[in-house]
Amino acid sequence: MAKLTMSCTKALAQIVNQLGLEKPKITSEEIDNGMFHATIEVDLVNWVSMGFRGPREFTGKSSISARRAIRKAAGSVVFSLEKYGMVKINDFSGKKLKLWKRRVMDIAKICMEVAEERDELEKNHRYLERKNGKLLVENARMKVKISMLQDKIICLMEDKEGNTDLINENNQFNANS
Repeated sequence: MAKLTMSCTKALAQIVNQLGLEKPKITSEEIDNGMFHATIEVDLVNWVSMGFRGPREFTGKSSISARRAIRKAAGSVVFSLEKYGMVKINDFSGKKLKLWKRRVMDIAKICMEVAEERDELEKNHRYLERKNGKLLVENARMKVKISMLQDKIICLMEDKEGNTDLINENNQFNANS
């Protein structure tokens, strides 16, 4: 029994369709020496939240035709997705792609949870930094107040010593008289 395989362009179309992504932008042009250059720009904005950290533009070159260059570019997209564990290259049946879609969505959910926790930690960090700044300002004010109160205490202690000397002199003067 022969094994059925899909072309990479059909596989890419099915992956994009099942993941609900925007249609990729495909451009091809003939450059010098009869070479064809194709570029596929895949919208990976929401793929980044799903754990895919690859490039957005994939290129392919062919000396035969633009269609072959496009196939090569689509192949590089699909092979990159396989490398990052998003699809399995040898089996493109609908059932397997749904399984991989579920895996991608699980990865996306975990990434979103991590991102939410990171955002919460950053928010708490900013709050604590502001709180730390306020506490440092309050600490400086308290140090100034403490130094002022210590100066007042020193002045009052000097006055008390002077007053006790005067009281002792008065007591001696009254006792002598």
